[in-house]
Amino acid sequence: MHRTIKGFDGIRGLAVIAVVLTHLGVFGALLELKLFPPALMPMIHGGTGVQAFFVLSGFLITTLLINEFNNTGCISIRHFILRRTLRIFPLYILFLIVVSLLHIAAPNITSWDSLFYAYIYSYNFIPTGIYTSLIGHTWSLAVEEHFYLVWPTVFLLLFGRYRLALLGLVLTFIVSAPLLQLYLVRTGLAAGYFVERWSFIAGYAIAIGCLSALLIGSPRTARTARGLAAQPACLALATLLYANSLYLTGDSWFLQNIGGNFLRTIGIALGLAWLYFNQDSRLTRGLEFPPLKYIGLISYGIYMYQGLFLDTGPDRIPGQTWPPDPGVGLVLLVLVAPLSYQYFEKPFLRLKNRYSPSKTEANLATGKAPA
Repeated sequence: MHRTIKGFDGIRGLAVIAVVLTHLGVFGALLELKLFPPALMPMIHGGTGVQAFFVLSGFLITTLLINEFNNTGCISIRHFILRRTLRIFPLYILFLIVVSLLHIAAPNITSWDSLFYAYIYSYNFIPTGIYTSLIGHTWSLAVEEHFYLVWPTVFLLLFGRYRLALLGLVLTFIVSAPLLQLYLVRTGLAAGYFVERWSFIAGYAIAIGCLSALLIGSPRTARTARGLAAQPACLALATLLYANSLYLTGDSWFLQNIGGNFLRTIGIALGLAWLYFNQDSRLTRGLEFPPLKYIGLISYGIYMYQGLFLDTGPDRIPGQTWPPDPGVGLVLLVLVAPLSYQYFEKPFLRLKNRYSPSKTEANLATGKAPA
């Protein structure tokens, strides 16, 4: 049976708070006032929050796939797709419909070309010339969905008999993605595209989460991986890698744009692994602080609506009709996100749970067909 992992909702809460504060311009204002050390920015920036979401997603989904495979001898890709669809699509489509209606009522807040990329789940590939910030945050949803169109099938084909090959494949992808980004930047593509957001580059953070789960859940590596991940040294190393901006101060473009992010993402994965095996620690209990945990629980809604109400920055041009001023937008976000979770998202979550691996296992045990 799948168990709730304590502390993970707290991580989600911190991640989405980082995104909101970044888009409110709080960190930028503190930097301008020289009240904030610049070296801390990469550790608390909204972009790092997105990386944490990616790693969490890869770790959790791969853990579920491993449990389903171990319990049933297979995985249901159909049920996997249904679960993802019911979790992500309803709110995503609602968001786009609202933005489309706003665009009709108040033109120039986005464009139909820009919306087209969002509707086809490809905003991470949008040319910079037609990018609009109001829906800019949907790029991360596109990366996840593209990754999960491929990952369950790859997992199913290799996990049973070729687990070492699966580990090698994931590791190769993780290492090659930043190098591919560097190559694409040098070819000049970065002038017209956000190449760092392309699925086969940005997806490395999800893959790092997948790799962590595979190392913990594969028989050949589990004993060693679990022994190392549970130790205080794992948390110390995670902190060291996450805080690399405090001591890696090189001027190279690679270090500033790829190397630091890469190390920070590995640090996040190690931290999650440590939490997984230290569910009674003080840190875990702190992350279970009820308000923070609740923010993490509704973090998907907060992430979607913050784009609608806050945009991706605090600046507004004269005469701009939407989004509202950041203060008003924050109030709307605080009001709408919990209501959306309770009355719009929860019914889909209940339906999604009908296709959970544990439900499938129960049906198999009783001879019932899945609902």
